[in-house]
Amino acid sequence: MSSDSVKKDQEGIPVLENPLSLDQLAGETAPAAAPAPDLTDHEVVARLLRNTDVQGLLDDMSEDLQKLVSWKMEELLKEQLNLLIRQAAEESAPKLAEDIRTQLQLALPGLLAHMAELARNPDKPE
Repeated sequence: MSSDSVKKDQEGIPVLENPLSLDQLAGETAPAAAPAPDLTDHEVVARLLRNTDVQGLLDDMSEDLQKLVSWKMEELLKEQLNLLIRQAAEESAPKLAEDIRTQLQLALPGLLAHMAELARNPDKPE
């Protein structure tokens, strides 16, 4: 069937003319494959684990899992640190505000006197 004889809908999408049903697909036999290895046999599993491709897969999985665990630990630590910092800020806010107010009260008379002096004598060096 050439590309010219393919039926298309109004939008130019090819239309499937002879679809297979699920029963037809299930009835088809797959080519005979080699029997799967007996994974309950320890010798077979040991041979599989010595395979370089399997070793590469294990290395990749180990690296991926290590990265995932590191990322998860980092995320959990960030959350906990943010929570602790927020709690500490909330708990210390009243005392901090009181200390700032005290410092402003102590510094304000001197600042006002200095500003008044500057306003009276703008040419005087500071």
